[in-house]
Amino acid sequence: MPAQPPDDTSPAADPIPAALRKAEIDAALDALFVRIEAAQPGALPSVLISGTIRCGKTKVASKLARRTGLYHIKTDEIRNTFYLGVSEADKRRVVKYIFRRLLQRYPTGLLIDGTALMDAPCELPLWAARRGIAFYAIGYSFETPAAKHRDLLAYRAIASCWTKRSKSDDEMRRFARRLIRRSQDVRRFCEANGLNYFDLDSGDFDRERDRIVRAIEQDLKARQPGGTARLREWVRKGVAGRAG
Repeated sequence: MPAQPPDDTSPAADPIPAALRKAEIDAALDALFVRIEAAQPGALPSVLISGTIRCGKTKVASKLARRTGLYHIKTDEIRNTFYLGVSEADKRRVVKYIFRRLLQRYPTGLLIDGTALMDAPCELPLWAARRGIAFYAIGYSFETPAAKHRDLLAYRAIASCWTKRSKSDDEMRRFARRLIRRSQDVRRFCEANGLNYFDLDSGDFDRERDRIVRAIEQDLKARQPGGTARLREWVRKGVAGRAG
């Protein structure tokens, strides 16, 4: 059995109950499919980006999507559309159903990011990897809590951050320790299962974000050489320049 990083989510084995209105979930998925088709996403393999909160994964995903033409979906959007308010006892099956339907329909062209992709028992990254869907985790496992605490405070001083509403500066110190422990768990899980993991040094964020974006692009090219022309086309048209 593969190693699994611990998570606060308590999984349940119950099937999707009728009360969750499967027909409505399917209708919402069909509407999402229409939007994806209209966007004409790129031909590169679909990508999952997950890892630890407040470690830069969504910033990486956003820039990667702009550079490649992959259709970017955040797991927060999936939650708000499909299972907001669903009990923990039902959520695991609902989430599995939604993400598997998405990725079975779009093995190419999608980029999904969010911590929910690694919710316990962390099945989705392994399921996706077996099907050629690229998975990348991002964390901060290498530095001290003091350094991460410094970077967290610096970020929320200049940007909108949900921690402003919920955590004092002192609580952010404990939060930084939890982020590092979680990142170490995620890194070990990825190492044990042959998955890609990146540490992002938030003290040099822009440079680190760009480094990881370039590394993912190179990996995607290697995975599907036919997609290289598509990536070159997007870069040639100036998509990369507009991304900043």
